[in-house]
Amino acid sequence: MAYIGATPFRPESAELLALDSRPSYYASEEWREYDDTIRNVGRAHQIEMLDDKPADGLWEGETEPAGAYTVRGDGECIRAWAGELAGRYNQDSVMVAFVDEAGPDRMYTFGSSTPIDAEDALDALRMAGIPGGRVVNGTLQILQTSGHPDQLALYAIQRRYGQPEWTPVRAEFVEKNVDHSQHAPIRDIQALRQRYRERNGLSGRTALPHMTELDDVAAAKAYAAALHDPKNPAVRRSYRALQRHIQAQYVDFVEAGYAFEPWHSESSEQPYADSAGMLKDLRDNKHLFYFRTEVSDSTEGALPTGHPMARTVSVPDGQGTSRIVPLNDAFRAVHDAIAHGDGLMFGPEGEKRAWWTHRTCLPKEARMALFCETRGQNTWTNAGPHMRDGDSVLKRGQQGWLPQPIRPYAEQKAARLPKGLC
Repeated sequence: MAYIGATPFRPESAELLALDSRPSYYASEEWREYDDTIRNVGRAHQIEMLDDKPADGLWEGETEPAGAYTVRGDGECIRAWAGELAGRYNQDSVMVAFVDEAGPDRMYTFGSSTPIDAEDALDALRMAGIPGGRVVNGTLQILQTSGHPDQLALYAIQRRYGQPEWTPVRAEFVEKNVDHSQHAPIRDIQALRQRYRERNGLSGRTALPHMTELDDVAAAKAYAAALHDPKNPAVRRSYRALQRHIQAQYVDFVEAGYAFEPWHSESSEQPYADSAGMLKDLRDNKHLFYFRTEVSDSTEGALPTGHPMARTVSVPDGQGTSRIVPLNDAFRAVHDAIAHGDGLMFGPEGEKRAWWTHRTCLPKEARMALFCETRGQNTWTNAGPHMRDGDSVLKRGQQGWLPQPIRPYAEQKAARLPKGLC
């Protein structure tokens, strides 16, 4: 078992923090992405989350939003998890305190009887000469390593807040895994998304539900069974709503200085080698290549007759004029930016999270269309009949497993699906 403290907040995300008061920051786009990532990465490293709470990190007279986690798992897995988080959120290291009866360090908890607020705790730390700690659920936690802070400083805190509880631990500062820095979320896009949601009166972003491969199989089966029915009134309403918001989100990106450019190369079907390349272009250049619909029309991913994504729409070109493109082109550009801009990869897990991220800045009536264009197609490709043994998704090494590049595309369809899926 281990205690972990980590934070997504860095100076470049100050705009996001300013969008909300401190209490509601924990409902912000930035925090929700961070919280989803904490859990998702934890599951990937086979870590059990025993407890997690928002916290106020305290360091040298200042506070920052943070998370306090109690986890259980293999020690190396916990270290790998902490290193990935540090890399993704641009931290030098993440503190991990392994519970150890013979550990040389201690985790002190003050204020179990009387709640402590962050400002009062900052004053207490300053008076005691202690550089940092954290306030979690009304308690002040201080980690003592190598005898620091010393007993005199801790006694000063004790006089103010009473006798502490303490746990013997072995503390480590796990350095960041720089390989994950290329998938750091783009704060500017998170702020853009939150402003859009608030301006349009859309409800706050909720946590991504835990979905197993059975959920993926169910989604793939539902999409496969659905009929292409673009004239269905419910389908038409959903695609009209999706079109309206995609056009508005496209405008927001252009006004924020982003440029979307169609990929014209005939030598390759993809403008980027991987998601890291796309994110680097978005982050460094505010630029994104998108894969044109007319290229798709010569493949198995072609749009069928009457598909609403084939209709043309007007979008700004960043030069004060507009151009006409298929709605499908506008959608591909906006979706990759607004959803994958959270640092999400193109694989099955990243696509699932990208669907959920985009879903949270669309109204309910647009979600069926979004499901068809994202999760429905993606789950069929990654958990369709060609990737299953019964209801089990094939794993690498199993007979019949197909690597990502050669999995078939899903049939594109505008279909009516159960609301519970969307």
